Amino acid sequence: MLRSMTGYGHDSRSAGNLTFTVDMRSVNHRYSEVACRLPREWSHMEDRLRRLVLARVKRGRVDVSVTVERAADAPRQAAVDWALASAYVDAARQLAERFGLPDGRPSARELLAAPGVWRVAEDAPPDDAGDRLLECAESALAQLVAMRETEGRYLAEDAAGKLAAVGAAVERMRALAPAVADEYRERLRERIASALGGAAPVDEQRLAAEIAYFAERSAIDEELTRLSSHAAQFAELLTSGEPVGRKLDFLLQEMNREANTIGSKANHAALSALAVDVKSELEKLREQSQNFE
Repeated sequence: MLRSMTGYGHDSRSAGNLTFTVDMRSVNHRYSEVACRLPREWSHMEDRLRRLVLARVKRGRVDVSVTVERAADAPRQAAVDWALASAYVDAARQLAERFGLPDGRPSARELLAAPGVWRVAEDAPPDDAGDRLLECAESALAQLVAMRETEGRYLAEDAAGKLAAVGAAVERMRALAPAVADEYRERLRERIASALGGAAPVDEQRLAAEIAYFAERSAIDEELTRLSSHAAQFAELLTSGEPVGRKLDFLLQEMNREANTIGSKANHAALSALAVDVKSELEKLREQSQNFE
């Protein structure tokens, strides 16, 4: 099943006093890219999260946001860095001795206000906290992939309709192509007869040579065949279960090239108009294909 490159997933899981929340958003990108934002103390999980996402997302940019909240009633205590506190006291005493200042001992309040002297110590996370975080991320990723698949299905159906319009136009061009040389023969014969004013017969041999040259120069059989072949490959890829976005881009470039050639060689108003219609549908398909994984 084809997937879009845009999607969203969210999940929350608890582990002891911790609650993990994971949000994933994916957008269009030429390649595959994963950006993770985690609390500093959980940065060691970034590589595992990245590998988890890349296993299921082959194209697009995915932003993974992880928040970790501790329960309000979780036990906490103040931990003092005694070595640092002693260093502050020693530094204060030395300053007092050097400059003749009174009482070089800082108060307890002053010490607690000094940077790094104390911190809030919390219970260590449960042993399985990392696994719970990955389970949360897997659930969010499953939602994101499901959304990408749903949108991909709608995009594929719409693309199939546009491709059918291209195929119909190609068949009309194929039906018109044989009549182009015949119409040119009649127009050329009329112009020659008008120019000569009936004073001399038309040189049928030279007329036939001119028609043959025109027919060869304006022949579009090969272009129509290649365009039909590319369209058939495109239709097959729309039913693929693999990421095909880049292949679709390539086919659309080739199809557009054939449509341009047909338009330049046609020398026929109806054929030129059909070539424009084909290019219009191909442009719509090109914009749409940018969303496919």
